[in-house]
Amino acid sequence: MFRRQVLSLVLVLSVLSSSLAGSPPLQAAGGQVAGTVTDPKGALVVGAAVALLDPVSNQTFTAVTDSQGRYQIAGLPAGSYVLTVSARGFRDARRENVRVEEGRAAAADVRLELPAVEETVTATAAAGPSARANADPNYRQLRQKLDSEQFTGDYAVVNNLVLRRDAATFTLRSGELYFLAPVLGRSTGAVFLGDGELSLTPPTETERASLAIFNEKPALSEQFTQLVVRFTDKTFDEVKASPNAAMRVGGAQANRARDLYREYHTMLRKRFRFNVELRALADLYSPERPGFFTAFVTGKRHGKLVFQLDPLGIPEVAPEKVMLMSYGERDGGVWTAFYLAGEYQRRTATSNQDNRLVDITRHEIDGVIRGTQLTASDTVSFRPLRPGTRVLPFELFRSLRVGSVRDERGRELDFVQEGKDEDADFAVLLPEALEVGRTYRVTVQYAGGDAIRDSGGGNFYLLPRSTWYPNAANSGAFGDRAAFRITFRYPKDMTFVGTGRLAEPEKVEGDMKLTHWTSGDVELAVAGFNYGKFKVAEAKDQESGGYEVQFFANRDVPDQIRQLQNKLKTIAGDAPSVAAEAAAIESASTTGAAEQQLAEAQNSIRVFSAFFGRPPYGRLAMTQQPFGNFGQAWPTLVFMPYTAFLDETTRASLFGAQGAADSFWQYVGPHEIAHQWWGHMLGWTSYHDQWMSEGFAEFSASLYVQFVKRDLKKFTDFWEGQRRMIVEPQQATQGRRPYTVGPVTQGYRLNSGKTGSVARFMIYPKGAYILHMLRMMMYDQRAQDPDARFKAMMQDFVKTHFNRDVSTLDFKRIVDKHLTADMDLGGNKRSDWFFAQWVYGKEVPAYQFDYSIGSAGGRATLTGRLTQSGVSDNFTMLVPVWVDYGKGWTRLGAATVVGNSAVDLANVPLAAPPKRVAICALNDVLATSIQNNRR
Repeated sequence: MFRRQVLSLVLVLSVLSSSLAGSPPLQAAGGQVAGTVTDPKGALVVGAAVALLDPVSNQTFTAVTDSQGRYQIAGLPAGSYVLTVSARGFRDARRENVRVEEGRAAAADVRLELPAVEETVTATAAAGPSARANADPNYRQLRQKLDSEQFTGDYAVVNNLVLRRDAATFTLRSGELYFLAPVLGRSTGAVFLGDGELSLTPPTETERASLAIFNEKPALSEQFTQLVVRFTDKTFDEVKASPNAAMRVGGAQANRARDLYREYHTMLRKRFRFNVELRALADLYSPERPGFFTAFVTGKRHGKLVFQLDPLGIPEVAPEKVMLMSYGERDGGVWTAFYLAGEYQRRTATSNQDNRLVDITRHEIDGVIRGTQLTASDTVSFRPLRPGTRVLPFELFRSLRVGSVRDERGRELDFVQEGKDEDADFAVLLPEALEVGRTYRVTVQYAGGDAIRDSGGGNFYLLPRSTWYPNAANSGAFGDRAAFRITFRYPKDMTFVGTGRLAEPEKVEGDMKLTHWTSGDVELAVAGFNYGKFKVAEAKDQESGGYEVQFFANRDVPDQIRQLQNKLKTIAGDAPSVAAEAAAIESASTTGAAEQQLAEAQNSIRVFSAFFGRPPYGRLAMTQQPFGNFGQAWPTLVFMPYTAFLDETTRASLFGAQGAADSFWQYVGPHEIAHQWWGHMLGWTSYHDQWMSEGFAEFSASLYVQFVKRDLKKFTDFWEGQRRMIVEPQQATQGRRPYTVGPVTQGYRLNSGKTGSVARFMIYPKGAYILHMLRMMMYDQRAQDPDARFKAMMQDFVKTHFNRDVSTLDFKRIVDKHLTADMDLGGNKRSDWFFAQWVYGKEVPAYQFDYSIGSAGGRATLTGRLTQSGVSDNFTMLVPVWVDYGKGWTRLGAATVVGNSAVDLANVPLAAPPKRVAICALNDVLATSIQNNRR
């Protein structure tokens, strides 16, 4: 059971970048970076951990320096990242806003510094070592196997031994299988040396197509000569009982097996940062569980495969239980993932499954912030959902170090948390099994200096989005929905703004302020805060029932802009031609945008409330963050890129005329505000359903364009931009047309070493287009409110599933409920046809409309042929026909087209001779191309 960091590593591959002008273009898509890590005297540092955090997705990509102190990573998508280089005995090196550019090679050498004495003292005092950390004797026994002689006991000589694990079959034709010495009477690992084969055929068409991207065939047959396996299932008993295995003691290859075991587990700890011993301990302490099975396959064709089966779910693809992935540079990614065979038989193979161990009901966080140092305690209330649970895993940012854990009776509890530069998974070990349905509380004390970053000028950034407090593992989009009460003390010259609302007025205590925030009666999936030197503006919107909107902009620009200002000053002295540009950037300020940002936020809330229903939070804070190319949204709190608060002249100086005019700056605010509905009021149950969050937020931005900008051309241009992202090959997608890679329900699994960052060109724009097409099919120009049917559907969706995580199936049920007669193309009052094609499928048609205008009986008439092509024979779509009589588009009707065929329109009466006629005039059907030809 790998953590999410592993998925991000293999999907996008590793790791950092610092762009260099004039670097040669790369042959493969994405950026590449290479560098050397040295100590203060210039000596090479071997085994340094290089990490890159993507603040957008909170995914961390890692690499380790080789024997020459070097690292090299290719295939990283463009973006802005936070770079950290760590090595034992040195101070961590960090770089904010590390830029990665498509098709560019970059060099980033890092020199590490020795820590100051006072830093060591402060860190130890903040969260000193606990006698209960990693002290459990069974955990220590599991953990120490990496460093001991453990393969000198039982082993098996095998001959055509078959191990079936769901859809995968491991055939060990000949060789020796060395077992790890048992803990609590159970062996938890083995190493096979010999001749074997892995065969696997995924159970669904979508997954077979996914496998074929990497394997060229929909089924895998991989020969191997070595296999490293970790398990808590009955593998040992199965082998021991098989007539195809002869159990022996000793073995000539025991040392080789031990070395191979060490190699893979060192990689697990240092590269993947996954604590497999902790995962094994969870099952050893709950022996009634069926157990997991993980195999590292060194194949002859594909040398870096990992097969996993975990009945508790695999975090990267949860709630699915079976996964095959590769961590290779060119074929890295999740090759296939699916449910257990029995789940398909029982028809429970859906993302509506609840695989949580506990239900967290409340967080009571009490903390102190001094600069970037965060010290806090979190009293977590929870109810167990599965019997026998003794190991309670949490998601906690790896550099936040736990000092102690206590239960509600004040007893100090054992816990697991290894070093921050290795497999720092955090879990609490309970002295006895938890009782299902009973409420428990544990208090976790922790501290660290990396969760909050200082970007200069009073600009701070909370780096971990949902793991700055102990969050529930395997629990939906961000975490378990819970009530929050958050108390912080922070420097009084700063401003703190949190999720929820202020519980009481802030107080000044010496040089600190005391602030209390609460979620009230509304449970939140995630909580966060922003912190810095802000100028504050606010307004109450009476049109939306007194909804309070606040604006927080930093009084000074971040170091990134300040450094550019200083550089341009120097250049301008010798080059007067850049004086104007220097002047524009010199005057850069984000505080002047308050009125505009407040107005845009109010307008967005009005439009979205009209379409989706009013959000329950009562307030929204638009806050500045020191990153320039993305936004983030918490409930009631939006992080906006500082660049969105700059005026267009300053942006032009920073990014050029084309960059300054990019629609991103106009729509990032509405998109992030829309996440109050799509992401927080309604979350998503699994990665299969994330398209609704990002796609629906992107769709919401189109409503902002239509009803706030009131410009039909901008509206159609918006959808043309979305269409092109979906259907046109991109360098970032390694030349693939995004829609051909897989359905939108594959989510971020669409990213891989073979496909680049294709997910960004699917779950955002295609997710939006799906909702756009539904809206336009329900659109009724004859009604007083043409969107009344669509609004009723969306508000029903929000009301039915309010404050819960939703699946694609949940949304389909709502669409079925509100299906119009025109949309019932299947004749069964269901939207099966639409979801099969647009949501679960990967076809996109092309259209051509050849028409002429005539007259009959003194009236203008339309005659034409509408042709659909590029799809399968049963692909069906409702294609709208629009006419413009000189006052804008009027929907004439729609034609149903099936497969690669044409529909003829003959002498359709018109109200008057039209100015224009077109199909899909509002880009209301996704197509590879649309041609309207008047004959």
